[in-house]
Amino acid sequence: RAAVAVGGCLFVFSCILILVGALRFPWRFPAWLLLECTLDIVIAIGMVPALYYFFHFLQGVYNSSVCKEREQLYQSKGYQGFGCRLHGAEIAAGLWGSVAVVAQLLSAGLAARAYGTVRRLEQKPVQV
Repeated sequence: RAAVAVGGCLFVFSCILILVGALRFPWRFPAWLLLECTLDIVIAIGMVPALYYFFHFLQGVYNSSVCKEREQLYQSKGYQGFGCRLHGAEIAAGLWGSVAVVAQLLSAGLAARAYGTVRRLEQKPVQV
């Protein structure tokens, strides 16, 4: 349940960032960009151990005696689709998690760049 709650919070956070960006709030309040950059970095760093524990847990399950017994049972019945190894969906989840880490880091870089742009524009004298 905790993973679902955290995933839901991250989804809501992403929706809020899209809404705030569409309303051009960061241009009026540049500190928001620093907050966004910090949170993006924290999320990216937090996802790396989450991916590790995801695969570590799966390997523990697949190496258990229960899994080996079920694999033998299914093979004795003629089923070929069950094996105690990583499956495509689990590998895809890991790849998408890795893509999400890169996307969060890119988002942090863009937020930092936007903060610098806003600060430069604020210091520039207004020409009438």
